Amino acid sequence: MKVGKQMRVVFLRSNPVEPDTRVEKEANSLLKAGYEVEIVGWDRSSKYRVREKIKYLDSGKVKIHRIGITASYGGGIKKNLFPLFKFQIELYKWLYKNRKNFDIIHACDFDTAYTAYLFTKITNKKLVYDIFDYYVDAFKVPKLLRKLIESKDHKIINTANAVLICSEKRKLQIKGTKPKKLEVIHNTPADTKCVFNNLNLDSSKVKIVYVGILGDGRFIKEIAEIVMDNPDYQFHIGGFGKHEKYFEEISMKYSNIKFYGKLAYKDTLELESNCDIITAIYDPTVPNHNFAAPNKFYESLMLGKPLIMIENTGMDNVVLRNDIGEVIKYDSKSLADAIKNIVNRKSEWQEISLRMKKLYKTDYSWNEMEKRLIKLYRDISN
Repeated sequence: MKVGKQMRVVFLRSNPVEPDTRVEKEANSLLKAGYEVEIVGWDRSSKYRVREKIKYLDSGKVKIHRIGITASYGGGIKKNLFPLFKFQIELYKWLYKNRKNFDIIHACDFDTAYTAYLFTKITNKKLVYDIFDYYVDAFKVPKLLRKLIESKDHKIINTANAVLICSEKRKLQIKGTKPKKLEVIHNTPADTKCVFNNLNLDSSKVKIVYVGILGDGRFIKEIAEIVMDNPDYQFHIGGFGKHEKYFEEISMKYSNIKFYGKLAYKDTLELESNCDIITAIYDPTVPNHNFAAPNKFYESLMLGKPLIMIENTGMDNVVLRNDIGEVIKYDSKSLADAIKNIVNRKSEWQEISLRMKKLYKTDYSWNEMEKRLIKLYRDISN
């Protein structure tokens, strides 16, 4: 069912959306419901004013406006303070220049939401604040800035027309705020009807898979070390980042480590569907990780693959409650033991898979998330 009046939405994101699965899923759902959608993103790889490009989604096309300001990914607020400030200025200028072309701003995280909030104070535009990561818990914010940013963040949460969070647990993270309208939109894969090709991987091996940012704190090097010493295991790894060269090199040295480089999202799901164990490992000392809603958690449910998570991170309670994987301590021995435990339950994998898929369908499917998102937009559009 489409909206009567064709409302226009602009998404704001502090990355180039190349890709950004949550932004793309939400944009696609709004396109399907009859909204016009554009995206403004930050390209940190090179310097330029604004470049426009068409992105094709399943329900139509969206125009992406990328602002080129050089900065480092994962560099923290100290290293990126000046580029971040410059991005805010350019973002505000874009919003003002194009103010007649949109009705609703969908701002993702505090690093776009504060500028959007300031802009809506001088216009009648509506604001949807989508909190992917709660800023002061997700990044290394200097103590002097923490209280200031948190107070501004709470102000946006309290004044936005609607606030989105990615799990029920995140309600604790924004405790003390009073959003006008609050909705949980889980980070579930958008297309549950994908038919994946059989990649003809070695069925005699236990295949562990990780595709994502190749950075610290995710135990990907530790998995590789475990696999190096066990010829019955394979590690299938893809993505990009700090440890890209390391995995390129060891994949040439060890036949049971397969490196794929950067993969499209459909190819990521296809690889995961052909493997046996998925990991969603995050450093529990990072406060934001206690509330994480990892894509890998939802992907494992949808695909029916046992999952390894760290205790006190994200959806670990769901894994324990439903007996669909292993919840471990943040150390290599616990990781090795968890892999062994899952392998020893190989006769139960089919039963675990059915349980995971059922849980996904009843509690987390994107069909349900899409209904929530469209209803929220209809409510604030009236």
